[in-house]
Amino acid sequence: MPIGNENDKSLEAIDWDEFHPTSPYDVYVPRTPPRKKWSIVLGLLLYLIGQFSVSLFLPPLLIRAGVISSSEVLTTASGIITAATFWLLIVADIVSVALIVALVLSFYKEKLSSLGLKTKKLPKALLYGVVGFVVAFIVAGIASYPIEQHFGVDPTQQALSQSATVSGLLPLVLLSGVIIAPIAEEIVFRGYLYKAFRDRFKPWYAIVMSAALFSAIHLEPLAAVPLFVIGVVLAYVYEKTDNLMAPIALHMLNNAVAFLSVAVIFVR
Repeated sequence: MPIGNENDKSLEAIDWDEFHPTSPYDVYVPRTPPRKKWSIVLGLLLYLIGQFSVSLFLPPLLIRAGVISSSEVLTTASGIITAATFWLLIVADIVSVALIVALVLSFYKEKLSSLGLKTKKLPKALLYGVVGFVVAFIVAGIASYPIEQHFGVDPTQQALSQSATVSGLLPLVLLSGVIIAPIAEEIVFRGYLYKAFRDRFKPWYAIVMSAALFSAIHLEPLAAVPLFVIGVVLAYVYEKTDNLMAPIALHMLNNAVAFLSVAVIFVR
C-alpha cells in the first residue's frame, strides 16, 4: 500500500520557483513547497550546535555561579547520571529546538504548522501514536534481543536506571527522558529533518534515511538497530497523519516504558 499522499500527482503541475528536483531514485515532487537543498545539513548543524554549545559553555558558568563544584559532577564516571546532568540535557534540547524554530520562522518564513505542530485530527494522530508504539515496541524488542543476550545491557541504559533509583531523582529522569526529549527530538527529526528528506525523495526513502540519521545521532552502537526500527515507525506515523502529535505520543510511550522497565530490572 503506498504511503504517499494521493494528491501528490496533482502537484506535478505546480511551478515552484528555483525548484528542480534531482534524485537518483525518481523525479519526485513533494506535497508542499520544498526548502533549499542544503536544508538537511543546516538543520542538523543547528541541532548539534544547540547540543554541544550548552555542554561546552554552560558548565563553566554554573561553576562560577557556585551551582556545581566542578565539571566532574556532570560526568557518568560513577555510573550514575546526576541531577545537574539531566538539567543540562533539558537545556540543550530546549536550545536546539529554539534554533530550529527560529530557522523555520525567520529564515524560511514558514509557520509552526510546517513542523507538524497541528491540532487538526488530533484523536487520529494519538491513535496512530499508540498503535505505532505497540508495533515499535514489539519489533524493536525482537531486534534488540540477540544484542542484549550477547553484549548485556547498554551502559547508558544502566546509568539511567541506576540514576532513577536515586531518591528524588526519578521525577527529573521522567521530565527529561519522557517529556522534554521526545518533544524536542520529534520537532527536530520528524518535524524538520524528515520534511527535508521528504522534499527531495519519495516517502519510503525519506523514512529510511531519517531513521538512519536518528539512530546514528544517538551515538549508541548497541542500540543502533532498535533505534533505527523506532525511527522508521516514528517517521511512518508522521507521514500517515501529517501531525507531529502522533510521533510525539509514540516517542513518549516508548521512553516511559523503556526507562521504567530498565529501572525495575536494576531495582531487583
